[in-house]
Amino acid sequence: MRKPLGPIGTLLCRCLSYLAGSPARTGIRGLSLLVALLALPCVASGMEALSEHQMKGTTAQAGISIAMDDVTFYHHVDAFRLTDPDDPSGYMEFQDIESLTTIDVGTSDVNGDNTIGCITLDLFTVSDATSPINGKPLLYLVGADIDYNKDLTIGAINVCGTDIGSAAVDNYAMPSFHLYLGAHDCGVDLEFGARITMDQFSYGTSPDDTLTLSGITLAGSFTDNPADTPSDPSTWQAGGEFVLGDIASGNPLTIDVATDTTASWADDADGNPIPNPRLGSGFIAINMPMEGSLRIENMGFGTNDFGALALDNIQAHKLYIEIPGRGLGVP
Repeated sequence: MRKPLGPIGTLLCRCLSYLAGSPARTGIRGLSLLVALLALPCVASGMEALSEHQMKGTTAQAGISIAMDDVTFYHHVDAFRLTDPDDPSGYMEFQDIESLTTIDVGTSDVNGDNTIGCITLDLFTVSDATSPINGKPLLYLVGADIDYNKDLTIGAINVCGTDIGSAAVDNYAMPSFHLYLGAHDCGVDLEFGARITMDQFSYGTSPDDTLTLSGITLAGSFTDNPADTPSDPSTWQAGGEFVLGDIASGNPLTIDVATDTTASWADDADGNPIPNPRLGSGFIAINMPMEGSLRIENMGFGTNDFGALALDNIQAHKLYIEIPGRGLGVP
């Protein structure tokens, strides 16, 4: 199982529990504290791998851990629109968005290892001459024993005036996660790992053409169980976290914003350069290496049942995405 890295020079964590007051006030106070902590300095002497048990019991010298008890968020948005600034008729709009989120952290031993974890935040600089990220300042956020549950519905998705359906997520849960966040030039470096489950994801325009995925789990692996049978969900035992980016190896998930200066990306059938329609325009470039496993207990489309899906030991060292793409829909 792949283990996140943590700052060394640790102390036993002291959880700051926001247990009093209404759920709404509890959430606001917790978020305000997180924002304020972003400005705190921290010095660490290096990085080393920590076990999940160690991560739950310790935090760095300048770090802080947070517990939340019975925090609830209800959110409703009439519409959220993404628009092409050069052509307002080109847009994607999400309508009638509703979500309900409940969070408990530091109140129970969710994974049964006899230690109650918290959400921990640290800021530190890597000091290791052998590391490809030596001297890099990083924000480190990690959570364990998180009783986090979210339901989300989108009443309608509209693209340029056309309704393309609705979507829903039932009981999204994330019992553990870790995040490393840094920067480079005009971009962001990060590593994010989590164990995520969803009871159900559905998308469609009517019951007859609805895609339904049930029993979704993203994790590090499932194959540590000798009795594991990919076609039999009753034998599945998830372990570790599904990870995007590998910051310790110098291969983080990167997000950059740039201006396209390439006149042509390809030639036509006659060998003549095809003018780049994106020339001079800005775009977002994302490189998203990943490692982990994905399993879905059941997939259905309308009344058709396709059974289980298992994608184990996914390893992508480079997955490059540009938004918008180089062709902008031009062959």
